[in-house]
Amino acid sequence: MKSPAPSGILDIMREIVRHPLFSLAKFAALTLAVMAPLTLPIRSQQTPRSNRIQTATIFQLQAPTSGPQQNPSPSSNSAQAPASTPSEEGARLTVVLDPAHGGADFGARGPTGLAESDVVLDFARAARIALEAQRLRVLLTREGNQDPSFDNRSAMVNGLRNAVLISLHVSSSGPVGTARAYYYAFPADPAPAASPASGATTPAQSSPATTSATQGTARSNLIEWEHAQRSSVELSRQLATLAQTELLRRFRGSPEAPIAAPVRQLRTVAAPAIAIELSSIDVTDAKRLDQMAQPLAEAIGRAVAEFHYPVSTPAAANMPSGPTGSAAPTAPATPANGAH
Repeated sequence: MKSPAPSGILDIMREIVRHPLFSLAKFAALTLAVMAPLTLPIRSQQTPRSNRIQTATIFQLQAPTSGPQQNPSPSSNSAQAPASTPSEEGARLTVVLDPAHGGADFGARGPTGLAESDVVLDFARAARIALEAQRLRVLLTREGNQDPSFDNRSAMVNGLRNAVLISLHVSSSGPVGTARAYYYAFPADPAPAASPASGATTPAQSSPATTSATQGTARSNLIEWEHAQRSSVELSRQLATLAQTELLRRFRGSPEAPIAAPVRQLRTVAAPAIAIELSSIDVTDAKRLDQMAQPLAEAIGRAVAEFHYPVSTPAAANMPSGPTGSAAPTAPATPANGAH
């Protein structure tokens, strides 16, 4: 009876060992040949190290990034941050607040010793806050107890472009709690001088041909100092009208229209210029004047906001000639103790 055919690897190896031609060398070679197919599937399932690193790298490169790009193109930068246009400083309105008096000139004095020069300085400081809130440039002719002269205060305004002057005062009379706005009134112009019998013309009638070209060029762009306000009277009247309207709303009993008067400080200003006067320093309680500061500031701020200043106004190029005939100074100098 024949033995059954070998069915497994162990049975096959037993038959080989029993074979007469068996040797150890052949057995070792046969073992390797038999075991090799068993180990190949196991190795093929493992991913080589180099392949695993490459796969991870590819995944990282393909993964979407949540943050902004590290190297945006120049065109995207220029689109996101357009260049801003610089503002025109020349078109910006400057408001020059003039607290009257100062220094040894106290102005009007109240029964309690209250000085006008101190009260109007407080008024100017309150008005500056209201005007700067409108993004306006604001200057004061004096920041403390100085006393610039009339001409130095005017020169401060005349050296600016697109500027207005508002001079602040407190009267020693009038109903307490009222306010008035003033603009300058020039006296009537005298009649033209008659021509001499000889036929010679007066200096005002001289022909340009008889005047030195150099002298004419030097003074053609200058305004006469003592009549500097003449070119701005109408604009001053408009500003005073706006101011009086706002004052009337806040100070009952005030006039309905501004007053034309020869206020000394306004005459030598080559720009819209007004004066505002409150009543009165003759109070027994200084708090009454303190309470006027805020409504006064609001009235000034509103009037300036409604005032339409013309473009290309007189400035340093044609500022008035100084009181002595020379060019006017551009800033207040040593305080003068003249009466205001």
